[in-house]
Amino acid sequence: MPDTATPTALVGNNLFSLVTAGMYDNPLAIYREYIQNAADALAAARETANRTVQININSPALSVKIRDNGPGLHHEVAVKALLPIAHSQKQPGTDRGFRGVGRLSGLAFAQSVTFLTRSQAGQPVTRIVWDGPKLLKRILETKQTERAIRECVSVEILPGNGYPDHFFEVEVSGVGRHAAGLILNRESVRTYIGEVCPVPMPLNFPFASEIENLFAKNETPLTLSVVLDSEHTPIMRPYGETIQFSRDREDRFKELEKIDIPSVDNNGSAAIGWIAHSSYLGAIPKDTRIRGIRARAGNIQVGNEFIFDRLFLEERFNRWCVGEIHIVDPRIVPNGRRDYFEPGPHTRNLENQLAAVLHKIVVRCRHASTTRHKERQLLSALCHMEETYDLAGSGYLYAKDAKALVGQALNRIRSIRESIDTKNGHNKVELEKLDELEMKLGNFKARRGRPLLGEIRASEVTTYRKVFQALAKVSQSPQAAKEMIEAILAHSRP
Repeated sequence: MPDTATPTALVGNNLFSLVTAGMYDNPLAIYREYIQNAADALAAARETANRTVQININSPALSVKIRDNGPGLHHEVAVKALLPIAHSQKQPGTDRGFRGVGRLSGLAFAQSVTFLTRSQAGQPVTRIVWDGPKLLKRILETKQTERAIRECVSVEILPGNGYPDHFFEVEVSGVGRHAAGLILNRESVRTYIGEVCPVPMPLNFPFASEIENLFAKNETPLTLSVVLDSEHTPIMRPYGETIQFSRDREDRFKELEKIDIPSVDNNGSAAIGWIAHSSYLGAIPKDTRIRGIRARAGNIQVGNEFIFDRLFLEERFNRWCVGEIHIVDPRIVPNGRRDYFEPGPHTRNLENQLAAVLHKIVVRCRHASTTRHKERQLLSALCHMEETYDLAGSGYLYAKDAKALVGQALNRIRSIRESIDTKNGHNKVELEKLDELEMKLGNFKARRGRPLLGEIRASEVTTYRKVFQALAKVSQSPQAAKEMIEAILAHSRP
């Protein structure tokens, strides 16, 4: 007979590990979690200007401080908010963080997390310290997570001298060696925050103002001024004026496509987004940090560049794109790991409608690839015909053979003209080159008289010319044939 007795514990001892180390695989995620909490606090504040987050990295001390100038918390509120695990007063779909576990993310990669806060001048500062190793040891000893928290998490009241009137600060201390290479690396931190967190668009991004205007009917995405150490310039998003493929190869943004995905019940928008169309030269390098159609909720990235891969007919084309989808329907909620959204009809509606938009991008990418292939073929053909003209006029071939080469080139020009796309001025430069070549080839007159074969005896000219004509037929290009002919003539000199 099964045991139906009430279990002695409703919360397992592994909960603490699950909500710290079990939730995060990227050490840099702690910056997302703490800046996310700062964003929620600053969004709720009356002050809309000067929303600032200051980050200080102390590499020798293996510690990081993240302080915001939000409203802060009164002592009683701080204790109620910062002691429970997986309990939060925030609202799903409205607040960025709402599960009550993100504030402990630092314990997945460090020894301790300390919170300091107050809500107004004259108040003392509340200091709450979570000591990871001590807490874990006590959980194993007592087998009671709640009791261990009450015994091991320290709560202090400090004098308020030297602190801002209102603020909230997190200090992550004793960063582990396995995570220090990222958490304490300023360049990695700067890059991650620019890509993931709610920081402003740079002014040189050509569509910055247009993107801001997309949200006229909805709340404009909140942005924060996130400053690293003593730097004067806040961290910005990674977009710029161009897409840099290599040192000498770049592409420019040409057009902004606006996206408005209606909700299931057509009562407003489910998501608002944009795609910055370019020439689609190919896969954008990963280190640009801009490729892929990204998802954002509360202006914080959900998942990574691959989040919508499966909605593309060919996922590789997502690497050719630049764009963002901002979730505005509160019923589309990021999951606990914030790598996708919780399943349901609203998420399915987003996926179905977005897939149709992304299909059009694939069509653009394929068209751009086909066009470039044709352009490369055209340039190769133009080069081949230029070389044909040079070989035909060199005097190395019989007049009839030279004319035959020119005739073949003229026929090729006519064939190219039938296949070339002249819409919207495409290939205008190439067409001008084609016209010029056709005129040159049409006016070609074969060299007559004694050939330019140097010191070769007259009795051997016929043999040499037959050899040269054979080379002209079998060589990869007229230029290659000409070079081999000149090499033969060079070795035939007495």
